[in-house]
Parts: sequence; structure tokens; C-alpha cells
Amino acid sequence: MKKPFYAQDFTKGQIFNLGKKNITKDEIIDFAKKYDPFPFHLDEEEASKTVFGGIISSGWQTALIWLSMMHEMFLTYETIMGSPGHDAMIWKNPVRPDDTLTGTLEILDSKISKSRPEIGFVKYKTELINQDSKQVFFTESTLIIKSKPHI
Repeated sequence: MKKPFYAQDFTKGQIFNLGKKNITKDEIIDFAKKYDPFPFHLDEEEASKTVFGGIISSGWQTALIWLSMMHEMFLTYETIMGSPGHDAMIWKNPVRPDDTLTGTLEILDSKISKSRPEIGFVKYKTELINQDSKQVFFTESTLIIKSKPHI
């Protein structure tokens, strides 16, 4: 089990490893059938005729892969209280079948709420890169995190 992090535990410049995830063609197709049925996510022949030149993951699937990596390696349910939203979300390069994605997260800022000192806001940026060191996903966002209890 991961140790719970409180808002005060984060400082600008900290970097966290989000681990690795391999992406299969079947995962891409299964997701696309249910949520994003463009031909370049579903059919190799049709995808080969597009600008992508083959099957690629939906950008939303890539974002959810990142989120699952956050849950596995970083988020602690005891203290994380959600997010007010993303400031940026970018898909620079497509994710392809058999890609291995590696994630990192860097803390940009951490502050305790003046009006609600029981919570803090931790701003971060994170990215996923593939096995060729190409960035496939980037987001900048903020987490709402509990503050350390006053004893």
C-alpha cells in the first residue's frame, strides 16, 4: 500500500515515477469499439490509408492509461480529494500497438488554502513517453489534497 501524501509533503521540483504500461492492439480496438469508433482506431487496412499510417490509440484512451498509472503509483485514496480540472492536455504523438509508455510527474507548486486550511492545492505536470523517447501525452493539472491534521 502506498503511503498517503498530504499537501505539505509536496515541494516544487519533486519528480515521481509513474511506472510503465504496455499497450496492445486488442486494448486499442476494444476501447475504440466502445468509446471512439474511428476507423484509425479499429481497422488496420483503413488506418493505413490515414495520416497515421496504422492503428493508433484514442487520445482519450491514452489519457485514461495515464490516469490508471497515477492510481497505481501515486494517488492515495486517504488524502486525494479530486481535481478542479486540467490547465492543459496535449497528445503530441500517437500511441501505437505494442508501445511501452513510461510516465513521470513533476510538482510545480503546493499551497494550503487560506479559506479552508484542511485542504491544499498541488499543481503538477506529467507526461507519458514511448519506448522511442517520444512524448505521447502531456497534462498540467491541480490536485486537491488534504492537509496534515493539526495535533
